[in-house]
Order: sequence, then C-alpha cells, then structure tokens
Amino acid sequence: MAKDYPANTKVEWDWGNGTAQGKVQEKFTEEVTRTIDGTEVKRDASDDNPAYLIEQDDGHRVLKKHSELRKAS
Repeated sequence: MAKDYPANTKVEWDWGNGTAQGKVQEKFTEEVTRTIDGTEVKRDASDDNPAYLIEQDDGHRVLKKHSELRKAS
C-alpha cells in the first residue's frame, strides 16, 4: 500500500467522466459504517487498505477506500 493520507490532505478520485476531490477528515482501519446524506455507507477497511471520511468543497461527505484515491495535485 502507498503511504496513508493524513487529515487535511487533499485527495481526488474518478467520478463519472471526470474526477471529484476533497480533504481527508478521518481514517479508519476497521469496518466502518456512516450515514451520509441519509444513506448508510459501509467500507471494509483494513491496515492495508484504510477507509477515509472525506469532505468535499461543497460540504458533502464521502467514504472512500485508499485504493480508490490519489493525492490531488
């Protein structure tokens, strides 16, 4: 696994025909479930592929695994 993303790191991921981005708020290394915009979102995180709670510029939050992310330039 690549280096973890600490809090406040700006990251991006593929979304539709483009990319989305936001800042890391929290890291999880065990199974995590969060209710985001009324929907229950679950990720099976691990030490090798942690999950991150990310806040986008518009205030929306997402839960993504390390393997889905890259550091934003």
